[in-house]
Formats: sequence, C-alpha cells, structure tokens
Amino acid sequence: MDIGNWVLEPNTALTRFCVSPPREERFAEFFAGEAMDMAMDYRFQNGSGPQEDAFCRRIFRQQMAERTVELSEAIARTHVSYTGESDTVSFSSFQRVPFHVQRWLELELHATEAGSYPFQLSTCGGARLWCNEQAVAKFTPFSRNKMQSCELMLPLQAGKNTLLIHLEELFERDTVFALRFIYQGCVPLGVSLPQTDAAVLDELSLFAGAMRPELTARDNQVRIRLGANAPTQPVSLSGEIHGMGNDNFTPRQVDFGTATPDGQLLTLSLPAEIGSAHYQIVLRMSCAGVSITRSFGVNLMPSPGHAEHSTSLDERKLKALSHTARYGMERTSRLLAMLQCGETTAEADRLLLDTLKRISAREDCSDFSLVPLLWIWREHNGEHFPAALWRRVRSSILGYRYWMDEQGNDVMWFWSENHTLCFHTAQYLAGQMFPDELFLASGRSGEEQRAIAALRLAQWFDAIELYGFVEWNSAPYYPVDYIGLFALYQLAEDAWVRQRAKGLIDRLMLLSSLHYQDGIAAGTMGRVYEKELLAGVLTELSAYGNVAWGGGWYNRKCASLPLFCASDYQPPVAADSYARLSQGSLSAFYQAGGGNIVVWKEPGVSLSSCINHHPGQRGHQQHLMDVQFATHHDAKFWVNHPGEAEPGGEQRPSYWSGNGVLPQLMQVENRALQFWQLPANTAFPWTHLYLPADAFEQVITLPRTCLVRAGNAFAVIGCSAPLNAVTTGMTAGNEYRAQAHHVAWFTEVGHGDDAAFAAFCQRMETLVVSIEDQQAVVSTAQGELMRLDWQGKCLIEGVVHRFPDAAGCDPIVTWSGEAQ
Repeated sequence: MDIGNWVLEPNTALTRFCVSPPREERFAEFFAGEAMDMAMDYRFQNGSGPQEDAFCRRIFRQQMAERTVELSEAIARTHVSYTGESDTVSFSSFQRVPFHVQRWLELELHATEAGSYPFQLSTCGGARLWCNEQAVAKFTPFSRNKMQSCELMLPLQAGKNTLLIHLEELFERDTVFALRFIYQGCVPLGVSLPQTDAAVLDELSLFAGAMRPELTARDNQVRIRLGANAPTQPVSLSGEIHGMGNDNFTPRQVDFGTATPDGQLLTLSLPAEIGSAHYQIVLRMSCAGVSITRSFGVNLMPSPGHAEHSTSLDERKLKALSHTARYGMERTSRLLAMLQCGETTAEADRLLLDTLKRISAREDCSDFSLVPLLWIWREHNGEHFPAALWRRVRSSILGYRYWMDEQGNDVMWFWSENHTLCFHTAQYLAGQMFPDELFLASGRSGEEQRAIAALRLAQWFDAIELYGFVEWNSAPYYPVDYIGLFALYQLAEDAWVRQRAKGLIDRLMLLSSLHYQDGIAAGTMGRVYEKELLAGVLTELSAYGNVAWGGGWYNRKCASLPLFCASDYQPPVAADSYARLSQGSLSAFYQAGGGNIVVWKEPGVSLSSCINHHPGQRGHQQHLMDVQFATHHDAKFWVNHPGEAEPGGEQRPSYWSGNGVLPQLMQVENRALQFWQLPANTAFPWTHLYLPADAFEQVITLPRTCLVRAGNAFAVIGCSAPLNAVTTGMTAGNEYRAQAHHVAWFTEVGHGDDAAFAAFCQRMETLVVSIEDQQAVVSTAQGELMRLDWQGKCLIEGVVHRFPDAAGCDPIVTWSGEAQ
C-alpha cells in the first residue's frame, strides 16, 4: 500500500501543501458605508482598538460565511508552502483598502485503514475542506487577526486521499491570514504532494532552511550565508522586493539568477535604483518543477560616514531638506521638501498624484499624507503644478473622511495616539483653510469642522500632557506624532493650539535627546518593529537627532522631518547637553503612557528601561530594555521573550520586538535586572539575547555570562540559566537562548580604559544570577549586587531602590562625575 513520502505523527501539524497564488479583489469598493457613533478614549493603549467589527467586515461575513464555493472555482496550485520552524501556514500581509483574498491548498494523506481521523483546524479567516472531492468541513468565523479553532473528523479511505482546502479572508490593514492543521489521532499517517518530486522538495527545503541572510546589506548586494548545499539540479531564484513601513514603495519583480550547488555564499543583486531603506524580500526558489518561497527582511544601508559637520541648526535644516528632496522616500513630505528647496522635478508630479490617489481612496495611513498636503496648500498653492491639478488637491481635501463619525467604508485606523492626532490636525487645518466650503463626508462647513476638531485636539492634548505618550521614545512613531505637532505649531491660527503643540514638541525633543547616542535614536521604546531595532541608523528619529544636535546621518525617511526643517522651531537648550554628553554620566527618570522610564548614559554607552510594566501579561511592541554603544550603530543588545517562531514575521509581538510575556524589570543607574515567569503552556519556553558579535571589539562568553567591549565602554550580561549560542539559521552569531520558564537576566554597563575593563572582567568572572524564593538575585564573590521580587521590590547591595515619586512626564535629570 502507498504510504506517501513523509510521516505525519500524532499531535503534529501539516505544513507542506501545494498552494495556489492569491486571488485578490477589492471588496465593497462602491458601498457608501456608515458613520460610527463611538466614543473615543484618549487614554491610549498599545494594541487596543474598537470592540466592534468594521462595516466592511460585517458585510463580508454576511456575504461570504454561508456562500457555496465550488471545486470548479479552484485555482491551480503552483508552489509548495514553506513554514520554517513554524507550525502555521501564513499568507499574512498588509492592504490599505479592503481586499478579498483567496487561496487554495492541496495535499495527499495516506491511511493504512479506512476510518475517521481527528484534526484540529485553526484559522484566521475562513476554511472549506474537501476530501476525495467530497465536502467535509466548513469553518468561517472571519474574526480579524484572531485565530479560531474547531475539531473535525476526516473520513479517510485506506490508501491515498486527496485533501483540498479553500482559504479566504478580508484584508484590513495588517491582516493575519493563516492555517494551522494539527493531527490528533493515535496512529501515524502518510503525506505526499500531488505531482511533486519529494526528494527535490526535501533538498530545496533543507537549502532554504539553512539560509542565513545577513541583516544588513551594502552596495545593493544582499548576502546569504548557506548552511546546506543547493540541490544538485539547478535552482532558479526570483522574487519580489517590498518596502517595509509607510513609505509607499512600489514592489519590484526581480530575477536573481541561479544558485550553484556547492556555494557557501549567495549574493542577491538588488536593482540599482533602490535606495537605502528597510525591505522585505520574497525569494522564490524553483528546482525541477518544485517551487517554494521564503521571506526575510533586509536593511539596505547607506554609505558609511557621518553627515557633514555643521554647528548651525538652520544649516542642518537646509541640508536635510535638500537631501530629502533628492533622495527621500516616496512620501508627501518629500514633495514639501522639493517645493521648499525649489528642487521640483518630474518626480514632483508623480508624488502629488500618488498622494491624491491615497487620500481619495481613503487608504489606511492617508492621514499621514493629508497633513503635509495641507501644509503644501497653505504655503505653495499655485506653484509648479497646473491649475487643474491644484483643483484636484482642493477636491481631495474637501472629500476626505476626517473622523469615524463621518460616513465611509474604509479600513483607516483612528484609535492610536498618532493616528488620532493626525486626523484631528487634518480636520482642524482643513476647516481653518476652507471655512465656508462644504465637506462632503460630514456635510459640515469648514468652520464647523475646525470647531469640532479644536475640541477633539483639546482632549488629545489633555490626555497626552497628563499621561505621556504610550508609544514612548518610538523610532517609528515619534516622527508620526511630529506630523501633527509641527503642522499645528506652524500653521494653526489659534494661539493655544500652537502653544500646546510646541510644549509637546519640546517634551519629545528632551526625551529623545536622553536616548540619542552618537547619531542613533536608541533606548527603550513603547512601540517598535524589528526593522528599527536592527538598523537604527535608518530611522527617521535618528535623522531628527542629526538635524537637532548633529553627530549623525541624514537618511531617506521623511514622514515629518521636512516639516521640522521648514518650521522656525528650535529645540530646548537642555536637549543639546543631553544629546551630546561628552563627559561624566547622567541619570534620568520620566513617566510615559503608563510606563516608568529609567535612563543611564555616558559618552560611550547608554542603558534604558521601562520598569515594572505589566509583568506576566502578554506584550505588544514594547521594547523594555536597550543598551546602545557609541562606536557603531550595530553595537547594541537587548533581551526579550519572543512572540513568534522566526525573525521577520507579522506578529505583534514578533521574534525580536516586544515580549510574548512581559518580565518584571528594574533598572538602577547602570544596572538592570529582568525576571520572567513564563506559563507552563507557552509556545516558546525560552528567552533570548540579541548580541551581534561582529559589532563589538571583544566578546567573552562563559556558560551563563557574556562580556562585551566597544571602544571605551563595556557590559556584562548574566543569566540564571545556561546560555546556548545559536549557530545555524538566520540568527547564527547574533543570538543566545536560555531554556527556562523562570529565568532572570542581569545587565551592567561601564566605561573606562583597558585597565578598567580588565578589572570589570575579573569582578564579573564570579557573577551568579539565580532565582530564590520567587526572587531574582545577582551576586559576585564580593557580595550581593541586586535583588528583585515579582512585585517589583528591588534592593541594590541591600538598599531598597524605587522609581522616584516625583517623576512625571517631564524628565528628572541628574548628573555625576565631570558632567556636573
């Protein structure tokens, strides 16, 4: 009897399917939609949103959940799914307007005996199953981004059985579209794929799984280290390049050539016109009629070297505007930079047309484009473009949906602190600029729009001034906050609006300066993605630091930097001394969005943490502890509990960004201690350290300790569990894991010459991190250094340390040493 090519053991997932390309269609494009009568809670929380479904999802569920799908509708299955270490087949992605996406999957199951075999089917979306061309299951919950499960029995005949699966989902912004299919029977089953050479697939999967893409790329060359030989038959390489973030990059199709069977290094050449930025590469590998795809992120780096030194803020602003006008990402603020500099080219027309398309379609994140468009209308109306195009600008402004209480059918996100600010800013400024015009979505006059937006802005200001930004120190989202704040500061006619906007800009500048380390916007962050953590030099917040204080780089990011540069704003004087600390050290404390932030900084290294932040709960994108050295932007490390199985995924939290389970954490000056209590059923019973060895001058590893040095700064990382270096796969050379449900990690940073480092190493050779009576304890041969319990009580050398009661949203800063 045919038993297939692979064995499916009990309690394991099916992950290999023949898969169709997607069928994608705009959904409910011509529905008028509805207005939502929903109160806004201005006490923001990361990951929170509306409790009820969007209008388009309710219509989608009504139309799709009970419909009949025929086998004749099936799309040809042209490639094989590849999941790496994950047990889930994922087609997750991002769509800025509602899209109906469908996939078809197929495989063959082999049973030694006929019978009913139990499976658990889990999906984000909806699934229909046929076994041997007979419909056997339909499961269509269509709950957005929430995996739902059902139990089912597959009626298998003895021998080969063909299983066909139809998956579909409505894509709204970031959408998890996935299938997990776990066999729960007692006897193994066989698995095969139709018209697929199993030996070739095994070779190809081994080849893909052993790839280690380098996280950074230079000169448009992506290097992939190969841990396994390519299949003996030729492997053709092709794929797509996608932008990561809201930078409006147009995907590129690329032919990467052929992989050689015995190579140890694979180099992919990116198109010459692609500039430095974060990209996702979807690499398709085809061999002897078998194709699989593997996706990974890469940070294409700029040429080395800092920006030309300038002591003048105005000069740095002009240079940044010019750099953005020539090299910026495809964002509306780049168009503003072109107009400000008088460097308009044919690209300016395309940028404006793309902007108007996004706004007219009410794409998600179009609010980030509308605010700078209003600035352009105010300052440059009538310039460069023909009158007919300026009339389109006016129509787009008047036809926009400015808040959820206005009629619409879209997937725009209103509920985060940055989107809320941008929507209110756009409504306020549009009403101010067109006071007597009719705004179509609301049916209100411009003056009515302005008055309503002013009340909403007051509520937003009240909450943020009192509680701080929940997305504290965020490399991706402070620049988005600045979109609204700089527009209000520069363009608002009401003095109170300008003054409150300036107050918050001052606060953000002061807080950013505390974390700015030699050109890099570093530090703990309330919300961040892997791409920013792994390439801080590419973030817009780092470019902000270079304009505000110097010492860094200009880059292509331009959500709001041109607004800063086109304004008359000057950062607080104190921020300059924090950012450019040249001697001694500083300590700082502040509150932000429910987080208590501690900073310790000296010229060679900075350590910062968000302490006692919901320990034991599921995290989102909070980056709780960060160490950044001054010698190189890659010289940094952190520890977290992963939220998914591999880097570069779609989850929040992800592999490196955020925490699946949040730790208890305390920092006192240059020491930090993290303490995890992971639940018994966690998918990832380990925590891990990101430590890129190549970025440091010295890395000394001991069974439970790592010591590192970069320039005149150094650090120790100690763990209560043995450290296992990862030597294969994507993170080889950059990752250490600690397998333990209850685990503690200790960090201490310092600075000094060779003698100081030698003394530090000698002291830390006896470092012991342990867990005693639900407490994390750190000691050396000289005595106890630090102790932390699950409630957050912390002792340093026997003395209790607490976060200062007086600390608020504005920082308390103290100096020591020569910095005083």
